Amino acid sequence: METCASCGTALGAGRFCTHCGQRVDAPAAPAGGGPEQTAVLELDDWRTGTAERPAVPGAAAPRGVGAVPPPLPPVPSYDPAGVDAPRFPLFADQVEPGTLAPPPPDRGRPAWLPWAVGGAVLLLVAVLGGVLLGGGDDDPQAKDTAPSSTDGSTQSRPKGKPTPSHSAAPGESGDVARYATVQVPATAPPNQDVSGNMVRYEGRNMLDGVADTCWRMTGDGTGREITVTLDGPTTLTQVGMINGYAKSAVGAGGGTLDWYHGNRRIMAVEWSFDDGSSYSQTFEDTKAMQTIDIDPVTTRTVTIRLVSVSAPGTGRAARNNTAISDLTLVGTPA
Repeated sequence: METCASCGTALGAGRFCTHCGQRVDAPAAPAGGGPEQTAVLELDDWRTGTAERPAVPGAAAPRGVGAVPPPLPPVPSYDPAGVDAPRFPLFADQVEPGTLAPPPPDRGRPAWLPWAVGGAVLLLVAVLGGVLLGGGDDDPQAKDTAPSSTDGSTQSRPKGKPTPSHSAAPGESGDVARYATVQVPATAPPNQDVSGNMVRYEGRNMLDGVADTCWRMTGDGTGREITVTLDGPTTLTQVGMINGYAKSAVGAGGGTLDWYHGNRRIMAVEWSFDDGSSYSQTFEDTKAMQTIDIDPVTTRTVTIRLVSVSAPGTGRAARNNTAISDLTLVGTPA
């Protein structure tokens, strides 16, 4: 085993002695450290040589074996009493509710607000009243300018009215108009009454036995014909009608509106039957049913020709309509 020529330490596989740093292939230095050794040492460059060098006078001791580490700083003492408490609790559920801000002061309502609300309510009531009453028979300014229906359709007894469930019994005398159907020349358009209810003026209103419903047409009905078809051949002995709109109402101003005298009234008619016979009838100024007796005549149809019609009435209830409230046809079914 080879040894270092300088310090005698066993050499390893490296190029330098692991103990003194002397190159392995460097010649041994003369004993005593003479000029030869000094020359050899000078050949060792400080930038590449790894040999230990003498300590520099006054230099700090190198870190390594035997160096005394500096003392650790003192550990600060912990005094819980001297530590400030946390600004907020550590847990959210421990947060105490804060004080709510006081509500803003009540500034009060303006003095004019109640008056404004009251005025708006009164205006709304007035508008609604005008809408409900406008165009109806309670409005004295309403005009029946819409054209009448002229389809000439046949109409039976009105729906919603109590009517018999069967025809008049044979051999039993009575008013058979309730079992008939009617064909009219024209029909005035519907409108609203004083209460805001829709009112219709169809021909079947003449067959319902109710005096304050009516058939009416717009304008003068003179010369027009109404045809009533009975439920079967019937022997008639009496005929008649309520010759106008036999209804009154209280107007918006508190006065009475007389629709009988406000609309046109039937002044005279001619009744015709299947056998060709006919009878004339004139009417008085009354809302009651007016009848005439006739010789017994068996017929299935009755034709009523309007011979004379009055002019429209005057005042707030005036209407340019020809009206009949009800018909009566008394006889015995064959």
